[in-house]
Amino acid sequence: MSTRKIEHKAEKRQALTLDELAAFVQDALRSGASGDEHPVVQIAFSGKLQKIHVDVEVPANQDEKTLS
Repeated sequence: MSTRKIEHKAEKRQALTLDELAAFVQDALRSGASGDEHPVVQIAFSGKLQKIHVDVEVPANQDEKTLS
């Protein structure tokens, strides 16, 4: 098994929107996330979400083309 990092981040000095967060979840699930992984987030001092990522275990024989 290998690990693939799924990451979404906001533009500089912006925050992730709810639509961007939903896109992150869809991307992670399509990439093989089971749903019980714990995402890691980066929060601004203002409390806004700037970046989120999760590491997804993928079979070693599954190449990048099948994950897109």
